[in-house]
Amino acid sequence: MAAIRHILQKDVFTPAEERLVGVVSVTKYGQKRKAGNTVFLCATVTNEKPQSAAVHKVKKTADKDSYKKKQTWPIGDLSLVDGKDADSDTPEFDLHFDKVYRWVASSLADKNSFINCLWKLCHRYLRRTPHFTNVNSDRLEEQSEAPENLHGATKDAVADDYQELTPAEEADLKQIMDSCNWAIGNAEAFTEKLAEELSGLDGANIHAIMGSEAQVQELITLLDQALWELESTDSRLQGYDSLLQNVRDSMELMEEKDNHLRIEDQNRRKLVTEIESLVSELALTPDHVSLIEHGDLHGKNSLHQCIEAAQRLEHIQNVKLSPGLSMMTAVTECREVTIQLSNKFTQRLLAHLTHTFQRMASDALDMSGMRHSSEVILRPHSQIHHELVPYAPLVAWLRATSESSYGEVCRSYVQQMKKVYEAEIKEFMESAKQNLSKERRQIAPSAGIKSAVTKTGSSASLASSVSSLGDAKDQRANATRALEEERSRFDHVFNTILNQLDPVCSREQDFLDKFFCFSQSESTDGPAEKRRTQKSANADASDSAPVIVYTKKKMLTELLAIIEPEIQSLVNFGDKIDGYNTLYMLIRCGQDVLPPETKGAAAVAHPPMASMPAFNHLHQVMGLVLVNVKRKFDAFMSSLEKTSREQKVNKKAKCGILQCVHVLEEFAQHAESIVGSSERRSDVDKSYKVLLGVVEDTVDRVAGGETKAPPDVIYFENYHHFLHIVLRNKLTVLEPHRDRIKQKYKEHMMNYVTSLLGRPLEKLSIFFDGIEDQFAAGVKPEEIGYRLKYSKAELKKCIKEYPGKEVHRGLQGVYKKLEKHLCEEENLLQVVWLTMQDEFIKQYNHFTKLIQRCYPDAMITIEFSLEDLLGYFSSIAQQH
Repeated sequence: MAAIRHILQKDVFTPAEERLVGVVSVTKYGQKRKAGNTVFLCATVTNEKPQSAAVHKVKKTADKDSYKKKQTWPIGDLSLVDGKDADSDTPEFDLHFDKVYRWVASSLADKNSFINCLWKLCHRYLRRTPHFTNVNSDRLEEQSEAPENLHGATKDAVADDYQELTPAEEADLKQIMDSCNWAIGNAEAFTEKLAEELSGLDGANIHAIMGSEAQVQELITLLDQALWELESTDSRLQGYDSLLQNVRDSMELMEEKDNHLRIEDQNRRKLVTEIESLVSELALTPDHVSLIEHGDLHGKNSLHQCIEAAQRLEHIQNVKLSPGLSMMTAVTECREVTIQLSNKFTQRLLAHLTHTFQRMASDALDMSGMRHSSEVILRPHSQIHHELVPYAPLVAWLRATSESSYGEVCRSYVQQMKKVYEAEIKEFMESAKQNLSKERRQIAPSAGIKSAVTKTGSSASLASSVSSLGDAKDQRANATRALEEERSRFDHVFNTILNQLDPVCSREQDFLDKFFCFSQSESTDGPAEKRRTQKSANADASDSAPVIVYTKKKMLTELLAIIEPEIQSLVNFGDKIDGYNTLYMLIRCGQDVLPPETKGAAAVAHPPMASMPAFNHLHQVMGLVLVNVKRKFDAFMSSLEKTSREQKVNKKAKCGILQCVHVLEEFAQHAESIVGSSERRSDVDKSYKVLLGVVEDTVDRVAGGETKAPPDVIYFENYHHFLHIVLRNKLTVLEPHRDRIKQKYKEHMMNYVTSLLGRPLEKLSIFFDGIEDQFAAGVKPEEIGYRLKYSKAELKKCIKEYPGKEVHRGLQGVYKKLEKHLCEEENLLQVVWLTMQDEFIKQYNHFTKLIQRCYPDAMITIEFSLEDLLGYFSSIAQQH
């Protein structure tokens, strides 16, 4: 055991600056003792002051080379030591720390020694010692009366078992070994020699002791005196220790009282701070009470003071307190007072705002009646908003305090201002309609128009009606100009209306955000915020009734409800005047529905209304209007299509340019002047494709019927006009069809020229057709003149039948037919005449080449030269 104590002290406790004072080898109760489950319970004391004692459970590590602490219990946690049986000897014992640990010692002596060590440690280092039961108390007391202290006894016990050699002893042993080198080879002789020397030394010692008996007796006497002094000193130390123990108890008691006093002082300070904070949070000055009960809500300064008082009142109502503080009588009474004051101020504020709304609405209606009826002006309510904005903090307070009162303020504002908006917008729209009607009455007589434009709105139909009166070009131009001016006027008025409605809606929305605090707490398109309700026994009776929750969208819808029906009425009015107005309204409404940031290049090409916020009530209204406008535009296009397809042609007159082509031309002129790159470009492009189909179908139908003009003329005149429309208006959507129409135009013109011109030199044509047949049969050109049918004489005979005068007379007849077939409107006479000239020259050159090829030396030529032929065409064109 001594060796184990030494190893444990050296390896385990010396690095931890602890001193081992007791050790016992144990196993858990109920386990068999094996090498793997044996542990050591070690009692230690720290080297540093103040010293403390502990019990450690130490066990060998897995590699069996060292020891390691497995568990540690402070000696103060020991509550009971149970020796199991005080009368009989048993190695079992229990230690009660956080739980009961049952052990079986390796021997009874080790158990008693360890328990005695624990008893000493507890009495030395603990003020309240644990209870030792089933332990022989006499044995503990005897052991405690030993003169040696715990540290000395421990050292003696270790010394009895094991003692290291001193350096002197090691030197002597080495000297002996050096002097007896032969001892290594003869151990028995060396042992005998050592035994003889030891016997000699023992004898010498005995003689020395016998010779110094008196000195020994004196030494014993001195030892007895030392023992007596030691006992006396120990008794005095025990007395001092008891005194110090009392002092320690007194000091601990004083320290505990000092801690209590310090904690009490801290608690008092915290209580004072909490009370001061509570008073500062819940205090309401008499000035605030006076302002809440009787404060003037009209003056600027007094209104600002009332706002501060109301905000202080709201702060007191909403301050967050702990549950304990909230249950205090003073806090409860303070909150009841604030609720009463809040109710009184709510009623005063509600009555004042309602009266203010009524007064402002009455003044605005009076001002509206004084305006001139012909002015197309709608002014925003900037003055009203400017007067009401200072009350916004009080409305915010009202919203947070009483949901029902806040809803009543919203309802009162909507009810009063709705009358103003209805009166002003109705008057505004009526002025616009009167302005349009007045302008129309002024334009119509000056243009010579007797009746309103038909539902189709086509200037072609109007022009035809005007031509029936006198068929004068100036009247037709005046009629077209009048329609264009009227449509431009309507577009200007309609755009002006939208531009003036926008700032009214935007500023009203901004005012609602500021005055009713919508932008701070809720999204217009989202659900309304759950507002706090006033929880008090003295709250208004109206708070218990169902409350209408007002949102910005709801208020704008009710306030500006008149806008949609009035704009719809204007749309119907414009459509009734002229169907082309739907095109203008479609473009303007399409620009107004989208926010400015999404309009792109369209916003640059046609600047719409003023910049607006991300959400605008007018956007939603114009979305509904746009649906109606689109429906009317589709009806207008259907009417144009129907009218164009049902066109009847006078069989006795020239067809000229068909009405459907004029409709397409008129539609393109108006559409391209306003559409640009608008978002409604797709609708317009779709209409172009529909009108193109109508043009092709109508041209086919008219050309296939009985008309005075040849079908080819109808085709190429209308197709030429169509190509001119596409090119002039830059209709990119029709570009894919342009090449196809152009090819048809050329084919029909060439067919007409070929059919009308025919064979101007018919006999010569027949003669040379025969020569070409001979070529095909394999006859050589130089052999043609020897054929009787194609001799030189026969050729000269054919040439003499077509002198220059006859050719000139024939061309004059052809030109007259051209004048009879072609219309003056399209002015294609010279184009067709030049095409005919090219065709005639082509035939002339062909005949000349054949003559030179087959009759090279005959000196035969046509009686008129190419220059003569060009002169014939030129002179005829100049004569007409």
